[in-house]
Amino acid sequence: MLNPNVMRATDASRKYLFWCINEHIEFRVPELKSIASLFKIPLKWAEKPKEDPFVILEMESEQDAKKLVSRCMLVKACYELWGDGCSSEEMHNNIRQQPQSLYKPHLASHKSFRVTVEGFNKSLRSSDKLAKIESLSYLPFDGPVNLTNPDTRLDLIEYYGLSNVDVPDQPYRVFLGRLLGRGCRELIAQYSLKQRSYIGSTSMDAQLAFIMCNMAQLRPGDLVLDPFVGTGSILVSAAHYGAHILGSDIDFLTLHARTKPTRVKQKERSAHESILSNLSQYGLQGRYLDVAVVDCARTSWRRAPVLDAIITDPPYGIREATERVGREMSADDQELTSQQKKQRRKQRLQHYETEGVKDDYSHEIPVPSVDGCAEITKIEKQPAGKTRTSPATEERVAENRSRDFTKRQDNKRLDGSPHYPAKVNYGMADVFKDLLNFAASNLVVGGRLVYWMPFIRDEYNSDEIPSHPCLRLVYNSEQVLNSHSTRRLLTYVKTRAALEHEVANANVPEFSMAFREKFFIAAKMSREERVARKCLYPRDKRGQGLGYRVTGSSNDLEDNESPTNNSDLSTGINGYSMSAENSPEKDLVGGEDVSGNVDVEVSHDIPAQNKESVAVDALE
Repeated sequence: MLNPNVMRATDASRKYLFWCINEHIEFRVPELKSIASLFKIPLKWAEKPKEDPFVILEMESEQDAKKLVSRCMLVKACYELWGDGCSSEEMHNNIRQQPQSLYKPHLASHKSFRVTVEGFNKSLRSSDKLAKIESLSYLPFDGPVNLTNPDTRLDLIEYYGLSNVDVPDQPYRVFLGRLLGRGCRELIAQYSLKQRSYIGSTSMDAQLAFIMCNMAQLRPGDLVLDPFVGTGSILVSAAHYGAHILGSDIDFLTLHARTKPTRVKQKERSAHESILSNLSQYGLQGRYLDVAVVDCARTSWRRAPVLDAIITDPPYGIREATERVGREMSADDQELTSQQKKQRRKQRLQHYETEGVKDDYSHEIPVPSVDGCAEITKIEKQPAGKTRTSPATEERVAENRSRDFTKRQDNKRLDGSPHYPAKVNYGMADVFKDLLNFAASNLVVGGRLVYWMPFIRDEYNSDEIPSHPCLRLVYNSEQVLNSHSTRRLLTYVKTRAALEHEVANANVPEFSMAFREKFFIAAKMSREERVARKCLYPRDKRGQGLGYRVTGSSNDLEDNESPTNNSDLSTGINGYSMSAENSPEKDLVGGEDVSGNVDVEVSHDIPAQNKESVAVDALE
C-alpha cells in the first residue's frame, strides 16, 4: 500500500521537489512564498512543509518551477518528481503508476542522460549506488549516457533524517526526480565579504542580505532605501536585483569609510574604500543614487510614498551605538513643565539680547561686510504678523566688525571647521516606532518593510513586535545568535495609505539597555553554566539552538496559494501527523503571522551557522 503522501502525477498538475539547504529553516517557506508572489506563481502544497530539508509543491508548469528556483537562496535544486515513497520498493511502484508522458519524452533516443544517487545524512558505498541505478532498468532509457553534460539528469535521493546519532539502515524517504535547475547559491561566494572592498564590524552576510531582498520582493527599477546603511552590504544585494538604491546613516565616519579597519592586518582605511566602491566592484555603480548623513529620529527625507522597499538592520547597541542628535537634559530640566520651559527660554533670550551674548539656539547667518569681516544676523521665529530685529547696540556691531572673522572664539563653526552635533542614546523602542512611521508614510501601497529585531530568547513575547495600522506583518522568522540571544527578521507589507493621526506602536520600554546588558551575560558564565543553558533547548545534528514550530490551518497560506485535498495530508513521515480533527495542523511556516491565529511552540532547531559560531567563540 502506498503512503498517503505519495500521489500520482497528472498532466494538469505535476509535483516538484525543492531540495533545500539545512540551515535558516525558518526563512525557507517565507522566501518561497515571497518569490512566488513576486512572479505571480500559484502554489499548491503537496505536503505541509516541515523541518525536513525538502518541500514538495504542485505547480502548473515546468517554467514556473524554474523561475521560482532561479531566485531562491535557500534551495539547492528543483526536480520534476517522478516518484517517491517511504522505501525503495514503494518509490518504484509509484514510478510505474505514473503516465508515460511524464518521463518518456526525456528518455528518447536523441536525449542523453545521467543518473546520480545521493544520500542525505549518510554516505553510500559505490556498489550500493550502482545497484540502485540498475534497479531503474524498467525505465525506457533509449539515449546515450553522458556524464558531463547530459540532456536529462535524474537524481535518486535517499533521506535518512536529521539526526546523525543513530542513523537508520533504511531511508525514511526516497525520491527520483529530473533536475530542472539550481538555486542561486553561487551568489554567496561571488558577493562574499572576504572579497568586499569596504566592510565594517556590522556588515551583513551576503546570504542573509539576499534573503532580505527576496522577502522585500525586489525587482528591476524598484527604489530601495536602507536608513541604517552602514557599509552598504544590503544595498549591494538590492542593486544585484536591479533596484535603484539610497542609503542614510547618522555616523559620518562610517558613511565615508573613515572608521577603524575591521580586517586583521589592515592598519588604516585606503582612499578608495566607500559604499560606491563596493558597487563598482560588481559593476553595479549605475544603480547607486546616493547616501546621506541623516538622523532617523529627525529624518530629512520628504514625506511621500515613493519607496518600493525599505530594507535595513538597525543597530542593537552591541557593536554599534544607538544614537540620535540631541542633548542630555539635566534633572532640573526634566522636572519642569512645558510652561516653565517656555518661561526659561524667554528669560534666556532676554539675557542674550541685553548683554549682547550669542544665542546658541537661534539661527545665525554670517553676512560678509564691506571690510571683509562677518556681521552676524540673527533670525528668530516670531508669531505671525510680527517682525523683530536684534537690539544689539552700535558698539556691539562695531566690535563684531573689528574682529578677525577666522579668529572668532564664540562661534568656532564660522572658521570652516566641521561641526559634529551632540548625540544621545536612541532607545530601541523609538528606533522601531520611527522606522514604522517612516515606512507608513514613504512606502508605496504594496511596498515592503524588512528589518531585524533582537530579543532575549527566554523573554520573547509576540506582543513586543512593533505594529502600525497600515502595515501588515506577514513573516516573523528567527535566527539564533547564541545560547541566550536571538534576532527575528520581520517583514511588513503596506496595505493602504496612512492617515495623519495613525502612529506606530512599539511596546518595548527600556528595550535597548536590557538587551545590551543581557547579551553579555554569557561572558560572566562559567563553561559549565553555558553548557547547561544550551541543554535547555532542543538540538539536532546541526548543533544550533532554539526554533519553533507554528500551529495553524490552511488559512495561513497567502492569496496566491491553495492547499491540496486534506486526505492527501492525513499522515506524514516518521509518525508526523499532518492534520487531525481534534488537534491543529502542525507545520513550519517560518514564524509567519498572516491570519492572526498562529500559535507557537518550541519544537526544532534553527541553525545560524556563521553568526552563532562567531558569537559563542567570542564569548567563550
